[in-house]
Amino acid sequence: MRYYADDVYLHTRIYAMRSRLVPPGGYAPLLRDQEASYDTASGPRGMIEAKETAFRDQIGPVVHLAEATRRYAPLFIAFLRRYEAENVKLLLAKAFGRRSFEQWYDIGPYATLERDLLDRDPSLDDVRKALAGTYLAGIFEGRLTCERLENRIDILAARNLFDASAPLSPESRRVFHDFVLRRLAVLTLIRQWRLRVNYRWDDAQTWVYRDEVAAVFEETDWPQIREVVGLFTRRLEEMGGRTPGPAEVESYLENYYYRWVSSMFHRDFHSVHCVAAYLWLLDRQIRNLFCIIEGIRFGLSHEAILETIISDV
Repeated sequence: MRYYADDVYLHTRIYAMRSRLVPPGGYAPLLRDQEASYDTASGPRGMIEAKETAFRDQIGPVVHLAEATRRYAPLFIAFLRRYEAENVKLLLAKAFGRRSFEQWYDIGPYATLERDLLDRDPSLDDVRKALAGTYLAGIFEGRLTCERLENRIDILAARNLFDASAPLSPESRRVFHDFVLRRLAVLTLIRQWRLRVNYRWDDAQTWVYRDEVAAVFEETDWPQIREVVGLFTRRLEEMGGRTPGPAEVESYLENYYYRWVSSMFHRDFHSVHCVAAYLWLLDRQIRNLFCIIEGIRFGLSHEAILETIISDV
């Protein structure tokens, strides 16, 4: 049965699901449980399988939500397909002859790519054909370097999520766009900071990625991204006189973003706030679980693993 829920039912369900997310302080016992059950002799394949299992368990409720309400269905599907964009990056890595962990994000009935593509050692042309007619077909415009294609994937996935709010009211669209644009601003600044520190690029060179964003988002949207990036940059400058490293910047911005997301959840029960906030909090929880699995696989201490987790939400 599809599209059986009205907005009040859906929001009530979202509130219940939010209460079942791992609370602050809840990752320490979860880490102990995961460590006790983890097969340390399974090697890289065991880590990949553990992460794929965790992802399916976490994302399953969102698959069901996409079937519950017609108005929100495009939004939930676009959120799921952000993860499928990671599958495209994996295929591209293989096409360019780069080694990577072959972790596949299974989004169930909303997948547009088959996993058996991995077994074919796909060429760049194979990936192009697989994406024909999808929202990611446009990644092949311009230079075809692996880095640029990955950048384009992130931007077009954000645009797809941005556009999925079309069935919502104008005010709900504005709220949801704010979540997406702030997230895009975080990713933009993290990437620019890496280029500046790791590769010694100057400001003019790091604008390349911003130009890619501006080419996909309308001019009315781009100033909002610039404003948020400017806010984050000023806050980073307030951290001290020295230039923070990329890891510090990423940690700071991720914490900043998810604290803001958490604060938005209870803003208005009848609006899209709780839906958007829940999806991003779930995204963070999935990445936290990945950090736990990876930390156990590589023998890190509990303290080191827990330091990588953002849970004060």
